[in-house]
Amino acid sequence: MRRFEKNYFLYRDKEDYSENLNFTKKAEDIIRKNKEAIKKLSVKTDVYSLETDIKEYESLMQRYFKLDKILNPVDAYYLEGKIRTKGKKIVDATEAISIAEQKYIQSLIVSSRRILIASVFFLIVAGCIIGQYLSLMVVRPLKQIENNMQRIAEGKFDTLSINTSDREIVSLSNAFSKMIKELEVRQMKSIIQSQKLISLGTMVSGVTHQLNNPLSNISSSCQILQEEIEESDMQYKKELLRQIEEQVERAKTMVHSLLEFSRKKGFQRTPLPLKDLVTDTVNLLRGDIPSNVEIQMDIPEDNWIIADKQRIEQAFLNIIKNSIDALPDEGSIFISAGEETENKIVEIKIQDTGAGIEPENLKRIFEPFFTTKEDGKGSGLGLFVAREIIEEHGGLIEVNSISGQGTTFIIKLPLKEN
Repeated sequence: MRRFEKNYFLYRDKEDYSENLNFTKKAEDIIRKNKEAIKKLSVKTDVYSLETDIKEYESLMQRYFKLDKILNPVDAYYLEGKIRTKGKKIVDATEAISIAEQKYIQSLIVSSRRILIASVFFLIVAGCIIGQYLSLMVVRPLKQIENNMQRIAEGKFDTLSINTSDREIVSLSNAFSKMIKELEVRQMKSIIQSQKLISLGTMVSGVTHQLNNPLSNISSSCQILQEEIEESDMQYKKELLRQIEEQVERAKTMVHSLLEFSRKKGFQRTPLPLKDLVTDTVNLLRGDIPSNVEIQMDIPEDNWIIADKQRIEQAFLNIIKNSIDALPDEGSIFISAGEETENKIVEIKIQDTGAGIEPENLKRIFEPFFTTKEDGKGSGLGLFVAREIIEEHGGLIEVNSISGQGTTFIIKLPLKEN
């Protein structure tokens, strides 16, 4: 604006006047639109006075342009002086506004820098807090799941216990717990079956030994009949045939017991006479009982339990076999039972006069694969499987032992109600 003012005064070119007028109007428009913003800059310049000065400057220039041809030199010089003075005043005012604006921008930069530094610090602190939160909510529960998976790999099927409120983690934990329970059930079935095969091997040895007696009797009776077939003593021949039939029935009973034990079938609880059950179990172990070991029983005839014959027989067999193995050279095993009508249970005691169990081992005897026997002489599964079967029947098993004086296994099972 001032440049075109100067050019117009020097050359009296109409285009310079038009440009001056154009920039004057722009200045006036800028001041009018930004009046409130300029006030906030806290400048000493009075915005309203500046706006008035620009209008007066514009008016003076228009007057000078109209009177340019008719003004005498003195009046023209005087009017030019007024225009220059007013223009300088406007420039000084706008420079003050510009300086204030620069200071304001500088303060904004400083303030923004502080805000940026504070924001970065806040983000770092917030990041640490969020990181700790994520660690508590996600990372730590996942680490707990990882540790539980390691325990599962070691064969410890414990239900997952995750301390978290996160629904996804809880859902994942429940899924893993369900899987663990299924794996535990399957492993238990596998362990029971493998232990059953071990027991079956023991019983086959015993049954084979027991079958020798009836087979020998049958063979002897057949030889006598062949030699004396022509004899007329029919009563003696009938007696021999009766003995053969008796020994065949005895052999059939042994084989039937063995087949019943070995047959794979579902869990079926039925009323069973306890005395017959224990007697059958002891008979299956006859071939494994040393000659210097005596087994005595005191079980009332009217004691009945509700159980799966195959499974409960396996449990008794494992416990009695353990008692037999605990007798070093000679000794006895006493099996007794009695009803607790009030609690609706029958209590069975299997007591041996063996070496007993060391106190440090007493708490571990029901753990899977725990054994104090020499390598190759025990799998460490017998008592573990026995406890699982008894608990499967809603019962419990306890053990009392004094080192050097023997061991007593106490089994409590639901009593058959009359």
